[in-house]
This record gives sequence, C-alpha cells and structure tokens, in this order.
Amino acid sequence: MSAVRAQNAGRRQPVYGLDLVRFAAASLVVLYHLGFKAWALDGSSLHGALGRSDAFPAGYALTWCGWVGVQVFFVVSGSVIAYSARGVSARRFARRRAARLLPAVLIAVAIALPTAVFVFGTATAQAVVLSLKTIAFVPWGPWIVGQFWTIPIELAFYAIVGVVLFSGAPERAMHALVWALGIASGAYWLVAASDAIEPGGRLAELLLLQHGVYFALGMLCARMGEGDLGRRHLGLAATCIVAASVQVRTAAEWEMGARTDLSAQWPWAYALWLCLAALIAASFLWRAQVAARIGRFGGVLRLAGLATYPLYLIHIHVGGTILLAAARLGVVPAVILAFAGTAAVAVAIALWFEPPLHAAIDAALRRIGQRVPRYRPAG
Repeated sequence: MSAVRAQNAGRRQPVYGLDLVRFAAASLVVLYHLGFKAWALDGSSLHGALGRSDAFPAGYALTWCGWVGVQVFFVVSGSVIAYSARGVSARRFARRRAARLLPAVLIAVAIALPTAVFVFGTATAQAVVLSLKTIAFVPWGPWIVGQFWTIPIELAFYAIVGVVLFSGAPERAMHALVWALGIASGAYWLVAASDAIEPGGRLAELLLLQHGVYFALGMLCARMGEGDLGRRHLGLAATCIVAASVQVRTAAEWEMGARTDLSAQWPWAYALWLCLAALIAASFLWRAQVAARIGRFGGVLRLAGLATYPLYLIHIHVGGTILLAAARLGVVPAVILAFAGTAAVAVAIALWFEPPLHAAIDAALRRIGQRVPRYRPAG
C-alpha cells in the first residue's frame, strides 16, 4: 500500500471530475446571487442597486438554493488538500496555498474597488478600507468582496493542515485530523439539532465547528481514491453526512430570513449538495478511468477548474454590473448575460492575468523561504 501511495504522490494524476464539480458549485453560487437574491431578498447590495423586488423571479426554483455551492466548495477543498498535500513539506504547502490564493484576491479587489464606488455608490474611504481588509485577509468582515467570508475559513483549515505537515508523523496526524474535524463538527451540529445550543457566530466558523464536517468528508473522498477506507471511515462519513443535513437546514434559515416558504424546502438544497458530494467521491474513485476517457477535453475541464476561484470572487461586481445594465430585458436574459460575462472575465483572469502574478508571488516566497532556517522535527 505504501508503494502505491508513493507512486500516486509523485504522479499526482489530475482529478478531472473535480474540476467539473468546482465549476458547478461556483455556478450555483453565481446563479443564487444574480438570479434570486438580487431580485427577491432585501439586504444585498445588488437588491438595493436594482431597485425592484420580485419574490419569485423567473427560474427561482433552480436558483434559490444555489448558496449550497459553498458547502460543496468546502468538500472540494478538503479533498484537494488531502490529495495534494501528501508527501509535501509544510513550507512547500504554505507557499503553494499563498501563491494560489493571493493573485485572484488582488485581481478581484482591483475590480471591486472602482465598481463599489462608481456602480454601487459606496463611499471611497469605506471602499478603500474594505479593500485593505480583504487584501490583508482579515478574518472578520465586512470586506469589499462579500463572498470573501469563506476564505478565512479555508485559511483556518490550511493552517491546521500546515501544522500536521510540520509534525514528525504527517500521515498519522492527517488521519487523526479527519477524525477530529468530523467528530468535533458533527457533534456541534448534532447538539444544535437538539436545541441545546444556538449555532452560528464567526468564531465557530473559524474554529471549523460549523463546516468541519465538509472538510472531513472531502478528505475521506480523497482517501477513497487511494483505496484507503475501512468500515470505521464509512461510519465517520455517515456521521458527517447526517450532521451536514442539520447544517444545510440551518443555513437555509439564515439565507432565506423571513422566507419560510423557501427555507422549509431545505431538503432540496441538501439533496443537491449530496449529489455533488457523491460526484466528488466518484471523481477520486474513478479518476484514472475518467482521465483515460476524456482525452482532448481534459484541457477544457482544467480551465473550468482554474476559472472557478476568480468566478466566485468577481461575480457580484462584474456580473452585478451587467445585471443592472440588462435588468430591463427581464430576469432570465439579464441573468444569462451577467453569468456569461462573468464567466468570460473569469476565464480571461485564469488564462492571462493570474499566471504571471502566481509566478511572481511564488518566486518571492521562494526567496523568502531560502532565508528562513529549516526546522526538522526530531525522529
């Protein structure tokens, strides 16, 4: 088994199915914000700028629960980190993550700052402060990019994984981390289901109590791809899946607010999440077969995966601007144009703007790393 793991670690075969799920998750979030929240829910910047309300915008049955794409993202993140961090040093892991996160954030802020001021009417001083908070990765909001709220949660997960990789026995520690995340977060939500605690709060998010079940489930999906799951892991996966149903139900109430007519339909959102989580597991379980069959379409899927992160970060400011300009055409045409325009910009960022920034940041971090003494844990 160890020989197989070493071979897989060196080869790092692309998981093409994961790129498709990533893009689907980002699309869900985009369609939720542009196709439902902007029209139907008070309190959003887009709703205020749009200046009109429609409790049931055209296609709402397909868009109202798109927020569950975030829960899908967390499963994807857990699986990607578990798959890519194996056999990697803590230093290299930190450099990779920083070089992956920073470029898109810098580009998104460069887009969001002028858009917030000139399109959404945000005061210049406030927009600058929010931009600086975003660039500095301050974990408490607000931020210039509202959906940035998930990134510090990802960073909290990365920090724990970095500590695991820094330990003297990363394989054992990573195994323990899966259990710790799944049990702690699962217990949190199962206790919340009994009304013993009131779930919520930024601290619970940053401590991964709210979303740890998703990271743990993703890590289990990656282990499944290595043929490294036992019956006890299936029990942990079942616990995470049950706890996720409580989290999704609660998230539906948070997202919908007074719209109890829709929050009561949370099982549809949960079913959608469950299907995409199953696709993540299948992507790892049959990654070799998928890679052998997709042939020349592999590059397209990889590009879709790379465009997902910028798509997620820029869709309010790019897509929202298009939506406001096209709103007179009606909900469906405006949303289609906004989605297409945002996707085109995201692809351009992934193709032409992110790579040079990524290379520059990675090179700078390498130089910094060469000046820091290496620590080798005993044993």
